[in-house]
Amino acid sequence: MGSYVKLAKRAVETEMPIMVQIQELVRGAKNALSLAQGVVYWQPPKQALNKVKELVWEPSISRYGADEGIPELRAALMQKLQKENKLVNSLVMVTAGANQAFVNIVLTLCDAGDSVVMFAPYYFNAYMSFQMTGVTNILVGPGNPETLHPDADWLERTLSEAKPVPKVVTVVNPGNPSGTYIPDALLKRISDLCREAGSWLIVDNTYE
Repeated sequence: MGSYVKLAKRAVETEMPIMVQIQELVRGAKNALSLAQGVVYWQPPKQALNKVKELVWEPSISRYGADEGIPELRAALMQKLQKENKLVNSLVMVTAGANQAFVNIVLTLCDAGDSVVMFAPYYFNAYMSFQMTGVTNILVGPGNPETLHPDADWLERTLSEAKPVPKVVTVVNPGNPSGTYIPDALLKRISDLCREAGSWLIVDNTYE
């Protein structure tokens, strides 16, 4: 078998997903309720399900589509961003969920060995994404003990003192798993700090 039996180091050193650990804990337990994942218990609207039945007969559905998403959908999303969010000169890529989008961003911005910044409590999949893609120096900043907002003072010190400067700073808004919303003023300060330091800022806007 030789080297074929050896797993990639990044795979071995990536922590087990917290969801797997929680599933093991609650399996067989009585009156246990997991709040670790926002999985709804209801089905999509009936109109949506009926539309899917119609679409399966469309020849283009069974072919490979554009890697960045259906052009019509991307155009509609860009129009929405311009009208509702006032974001212009933006490009849109449609992925199979936010986790794929985050991995794509990490692969685009980070090299193996780079340092990155996250804030506690952090989204476990984001941490794993850094581990899986070879990022070895993950700096976890504190959150405010009362609001759980990212500590911008800590970030300012870290970006000015760390050598090399962290390649990426990432925040989730609203926080996952905290659910807290980052105020606009705090988010702008974090953005300004990253711009001054030359670090990329990834804002995972979970619901927008």
